[in-house]
Amino acid sequence: MPTTPTCGRIAPAGMMVRMSSLADLHAVVEAFAHEAAGTDPEAPVRSSIWPTVGRIVDHLGTIQRWAAEQVRTGAPADRRAFRRPEGADPAAWFREGAQQLTRTLDGADPERSVPILYGATGTVSFWQRRMAHEATKHLWDLRSARDPDPRFPPEVGAVGRADAIDEFGDVFMAEARRRGIQHLARAVALVATDTADSWRVSPKWVLDRDRRVAASAPPAAATISAEVGDLALLLWERADLAAPDGRFRVDGEPGVATALATTPVHL
Repeated sequence: MPTTPTCGRIAPAGMMVRMSSLADLHAVVEAFAHEAAGTDPEAPVRSSIWPTVGRIVDHLGTIQRWAAEQVRTGAPADRRAFRRPEGADPAAWFREGAQQLTRTLDGADPERSVPILYGATGTVSFWQRRMAHEATKHLWDLRSARDPDPRFPPEVGAVGRADAIDEFGDVFMAEARRRGIQHLARAVALVATDTADSWRVSPKWVLDRDRRVAASAPPAAATISAEVGDLALLLWERADLAAPDGRFRVDGEPGVATALATTPVHL
């Protein structure tokens, strides 16, 4: 997770999303802790940044302790201070930190001001939402040690799956715009086949729910249809648009859809 400052606004989560985020976080970190304890730390996973189970465990455990400290104190913290001590059992260390995080987030006022990402200030609700999606993403990574192409973690409910897409737009697309990401040639629509959710990504990487897009907006040049969890995995760069199982359907201009799926957004 980057730490570059930004002046952009990160949208807060609503009450339904906050409740979903906390429930999802509890379920996902419990699953992660259980599976980490029974998986070889040297087993490879599908990540070029954290290529083994042990690296994924250390990364997520560090992030969770760092986030918990910033929520607890309301002050910025150095993430490097929360790395696993040499010799500490990775699975036990992770579980202890995950429990610390969930206790901290469960007991905090969601509207209290705290440091968030990119040098910005937000509220506790940001971390409730961010930590749920961060843990979900890395639970998928952990499971790729045993399954080369796992599905979206079923521990996450329907609200959380759709919010993974909303949050990606609110947080990471917003930061990518600040960095000057190359624009898409035309807009792309994302349509969930298992829920009533749909989104539109503009050429400038602004993601909106379809119902919020102005009637005067140009139509999308391409539409990507899939289950909502698979759409989230696609944005997280953990699914292949051309997957041979046909989980993604592309209508319209395939080159525009491919550009959306392959342009690095979350650096």
